[in-house]
Parts: sequence; structure tokens; C-alpha cells
Amino acid sequence: ENALETLGESHSAYDNTINDQTRQWWAFKPISRPELPSSEGEAWSDHPVDRLILARLSSASLNPNPPATRRAWIRRAYYDLTGLPPSVADVEAFEADPSPGAYEKVIDHLLASDRYGEKWGRHWLDLVRYAETNGYERDNPKPETWRYRDYVIESLNRDKPYDRFVREQIAGDELDEVTSETLVATGFHRLGIWDDEPVDADQAYYDGMDDVLSTTGQAFLGLTIGCARCHEHKIDPIPHEDYYRLLAFFNNTFNNIREGRYKKSPYTLNTTRVIASGEAIKQHDLLKRRIEEQTKNLENQIARYEERIFATFTNPEKEDAKDQRTRRTLIKEKKEAVLDAEDLKDYDGIQAELRALKQQRLPKLDSALVIQENGPQAAKTHVLLRGNAHSKGAEVQPGFPAILGFEDPVIPAPSTDARSSGRRRVLADWMVDPANPLTARVIANRVWQFHFGRGICRTPSNFGQNGEKPTHPELIDWLATYLMENRWSLKKLHKHIMLSRAYQMSSRANQEALAKDPENDLFWRFDMRRLTAEEIRDSVIHLTGHLNLEMGGPSIYTPVPQEILATASRPNAAWGKSSPEQQNRRSIYVFMKRSLHEPVLKAFDMADTDSACAVRFATTVPTQALTMLNSAFLNDQARLFASRLEAFSKDGTEQLAEGLRLVTSRNPSPEELVQAEGMMNELTQDLGLSHTMALQRFGLMLMNMNEFVYLD
Repeated sequence: ENALETLGESHSAYDNTINDQTRQWWAFKPISRPELPSSEGEAWSDHPVDRLILARLSSASLNPNPPATRRAWIRRAYYDLTGLPPSVADVEAFEADPSPGAYEKVIDHLLASDRYGEKWGRHWLDLVRYAETNGYERDNPKPETWRYRDYVIESLNRDKPYDRFVREQIAGDELDEVTSETLVATGFHRLGIWDDEPVDADQAYYDGMDDVLSTTGQAFLGLTIGCARCHEHKIDPIPHEDYYRLLAFFNNTFNNIREGRYKKSPYTLNTTRVIASGEAIKQHDLLKRRIEEQTKNLENQIARYEERIFATFTNPEKEDAKDQRTRRTLIKEKKEAVLDAEDLKDYDGIQAELRALKQQRLPKLDSALVIQENGPQAAKTHVLLRGNAHSKGAEVQPGFPAILGFEDPVIPAPSTDARSSGRRRVLADWMVDPANPLTARVIANRVWQFHFGRGICRTPSNFGQNGEKPTHPELIDWLATYLMENRWSLKKLHKHIMLSRAYQMSSRANQEALAKDPENDLFWRFDMRRLTAEEIRDSVIHLTGHLNLEMGGPSIYTPVPQEILATASRPNAAWGKSSPEQQNRRSIYVFMKRSLHEPVLKAFDMADTDSACAVRFATTVPTQALTMLNSAFLNDQARLFASRLEAFSKDGTEQLAEGLRLVTSRNPSPEELVQAEGMMNELTQDLGLSHTMALQRFGLMLMNMNEFVYLD
């Protein structure tokens, strides 16, 4: 019997009405801690995750794979949590540690590393369609967007409770304590594509809000809410009206339309907001007032002199004499005739002082791309018939999806001096309410997905009826309750999952299991995976010893071939330039331009930045092999790698052994060294290459090894 046949009946007919049956859909039911199956005497009886996995395997007459080697596990753990490989010393220390807590020590070490936030921050940025430009033809930059990226990395490194992380992004400007950090978090709302020359301004306005609402629904709630924009949701019980009730929470935040006129740029003071410290703002304002006072004083002194000069004119009241340009010309010509030498010297000195004062620049205050509402009075929200901005139907009030059974929200009346309506805070509080059946399930499933290569629900942003049913619904609920009971700590959830035997399994194939469960839906083995685009680029630079681990700050630009730049609408302004040291920073800090992608990242399936990306599908195409062999980046890194090996030792065999150690995180076998020396001999003797050139070819070959690019 195929294991997939035991997963439950498929849903061939969809019911998109709200009734007792649709309320019983697994994702809409309340989260509850499941009862763990009995597994006394089983090797997998210690860990709740293992008991739930084993019960499902046993029902399909399958056995779990044996544990992976320690080397395979530590490479898996390092890449999963940091996106970088372990050193040979790290591997050997772990292999030599006989203590029961050896695995836990490694996990704790990795979770405490700053590299963790960079690795998992990339997962989150995929979900929220992070990019630093607007898209469309001009694809202009979004100012200060990198601060949101840094906020995500810092939040994950500090293990900020996930419920707080959600609330800050949805309503960071409406919380009880608004800080520069919570304001930066609201940059989430500004990350989408934006058209600066729409044909229909009103429709573009609602397109922008749909981007925010659809992304919120998919990333946080696992619902395809956007499918109800133009009509009733065709699959899920989400009425057309529910879409606009949810939209009403956001319908006070887009500032690019005023009285039917579309602003050329949405980045006004409403969205690019000062986030400097209070002391910095105080000093800035003091200097600004001093400059203004001095400027006014000097201008008054100049005015008194100029009135004396102007009074000597024949007819100072004539219209042409009142023109400022004419006045300046006349004053310049007549000042020496009217003013004596001492007054003239004083006048010219005041003019020079004024020019110098006007050239004095105030220090730039830190700012960030944030959200700020139009005021405490929210705009009215109407159902748009067929999603048409010009076909308004009934007015609606903010509300939650009716299928989930919550009462209508109570929006507190904002104070008279409030800057916003307070609606998004109510939405955010509901999203992280433990009674909400979606939020905790969705993030628990995502954490599992990024450890195991697929979610327990394999459609991680679609928990609705058109998505896949979970293979282990009890496991999702176990992880969701564990997360909430541990104060929404993602790091504790990582550790809980990684200490399971399920995470420690080998990826070895088993013909009997493959026949029953060819897709490994029941997790009888660990799936081998290729490194992500960022992991490949970062690992290659790491091999050379030149990886720059500087964190944060404005994004960097890597070299891009001229033929790629030529495809841009404005080739000369398409891409910036960074120093060689900055170019070697981690990939999460590379500038994310919607219309032009970093070539190596693009070749290896980087996320689509136009919409929320829940899953990256690993393709296998010829351009990837060509990139690994022929690209300027890989060949430049191979040269640096060869230089590192030559600096390591003057002995050729030791150079080859060190190269193999760095690439595979293990000591090479005698047979591998013989093969390596044979390759070097062929390159130097048969092809006539110098030792250095041959070592570069050898290094390039190592970077193309499956053992380097794939994880067991």
C-alpha cells in the first residue's frame, strides 16, 4: 500500500460558504495540545516530535532511517542555523565529544551566533517581498529600506518573541511604547512594488493596499485573502465583504493620493521619518535655530544698507524697480557710489558671512522608511464591485474573517492628538491572540519547513482548502503550542526540533520505503538538499578566507557584467559600486534591485521579490553549471583560494590536502590525494600550466564538488 493513500481523503469538491462543515477544516479549528501516542520501549520514545513522526510511520509499515554521521549532522546544523559551513576543527571536536549533551552544545553555540539572524532573516525577507526598489520601468530606490533588513536580523538574534515581532511590523507606530525600532518595523508595509506613473491613480491606490493585505494574509496567517478582492473566494469560505473588512484596518496608511492627485513620490515626511535619538534631535534642532537666528540678523543688517542705497534711486516705487533681480543689479552697481569705504567693507563682510552661513549644512539625522497614518480619523472603506476602484458598493467596518468565529473588533476611540486610528493595533493583537488558530501554526510549520526542506503542510502560505492537507496535523499543533507556551521563542522551537531523532536521520535511500513513500511525506529519512543561492556565494567567499562578516548598514554592490547592465532601462544608473572589501560581505547585504539581480544569486533560484515567496524551488539548469565553471566571480574566487593554499604551505601535497579539508570539512582519504595529485600533474605536465594556475583549476574543481554544494 502506498503511504500517501493513508493520509486521508482528498477534497475533490470545495465549499466556500461559512457553515459547520467548513469550520471543521483543520486550519480553522482551535489549536490544542495533542495527546502523544504511546511508544514505550521504542528508541524514539523520548522526544514528542519523534513519537508523532514514528506513529505515522508505523501506521504505514515504515521504519525511520538510522542516524546520520556526526559530520553530516553538524554540517546540516551549521548551514541550517548560520548558512555557513563548520571548520574541520569544529567537526573533529564534535566527533570526539562523547557527552550526552554534545548535540545540544552545538545548537546552543549556533543559536548564539550573529550569523543565525543573517541566515533566518533571509527566510523572513523572502516572505515579506523585501526589495530596495519600487519596480516598474524606472525601478527607483526606496530610501533607507536596509534599516528594515537590519531590524529583522537584530530581532531574530535577540530572540524577540514572535508575537512581538508580528505586532511591531503590523502596528509598530501604534503600540504603547513607540521607539525607533518599532517604527522601522513598519517598513514592512512599504516593501512592495509601486508605480510612479499609473494610468489609473485610484486603482493603483487599491493595488498598493492589496499588496499589503495579501502579503499579511499569506506571510502571517497562511490565507490567500487576495483571492476575495474581486468576488467571493472561489475555494475558501472568505466572502468578498471579508476582504474589504480586513482592508479597512489598513485604509488610512497610503499617502500618495490627495484629492484625486497622484504624488510623484510616496516618500514624504509621512513615510520617511526621523528615527534618531532624542539627544541627536535636540542638538540638531539647537543648531538649526542658531543658524536661523544668525541668518535673520545678517539679513536685517544687509536690508538696512540696501534701503540706503535704494533710496537714492530716482523713482524707487516704479514697478520694474520692485523686481528683486532688478534691485540686486542696481544695488551692485550703485553701492560704491552711495556707501563710504568703511560701510562698504562692512556690507561686503556681512554678505560673505551670510553666504558661508547658508552653506553650512545640518548634520543628517537617521531616518527610515516607515508607515504613518493620515490622522486619527480613518477613511471610509467600501466594497469595490469586481475590485474596481470606481464601482463602490456598501460601506464596511473593520472585521476579522467570519469563518474563524471571532466577534467584531472594538476599535478604541483615538485621542484628539493621536497620529493614527489605532485600527492596525487591534488587528495585530488579534493576529497573535492564542485563540487565533492560524498565526502560531503558520510560523511553526515554516520553521519545520526550513529545517526539513518542506513543511508539514506543504503549502506554507496557503492553509486553505486549495492547499495541501498536513501530513501530521498533530505535529503542527504540538509545535504551535510549544511555541506559545515558551513565550513565542523561535530559538527554543529550533532547539526542540533539532534535538529530535527525526532531525538526526540520515538521507540514505531505502528501496522499500521509496516504493511506499517516494516523496518522503512521512519523513522516514532526511532529505538531501542543495545549498541556497546565498549559501553557495557565501561559502565560496568563505573558502578564500576573505568573507567579510561586518553586519548592518547600507547595502553593498557586487560586480555585475556589462552585458547585464546593458539590459537595464538606464544602464549607467542601474547599479552602484562598492569597495572590494565590502563586496565580500554576506549575500543578505547585497542590494536588492527588482529589475536587476546579482548574477550568482539569480542563477541559483533567489526569491522573486515582487510578491511573498514562501518556497524556493531548486531548479537544475545548464546556466548553473556554467556559472560555477565560467563566471568571473567563481574564477576570481578560485584565484584567491589558490593564493590561500600557497600561503598555507609550500608543499604541493599539503596544499591539495588543505583544499580538500576546507571544502569538505573533513580530512581527505589517501585515494583522494592520489587523484588530486594526478589532476595537478596533468595540468602542469600535459597542459603546461604553472603550479599556481593549476592550483586555481584545482580549486575551481573543488567548488563544483557535490559534497560542497549539497547537504546530506
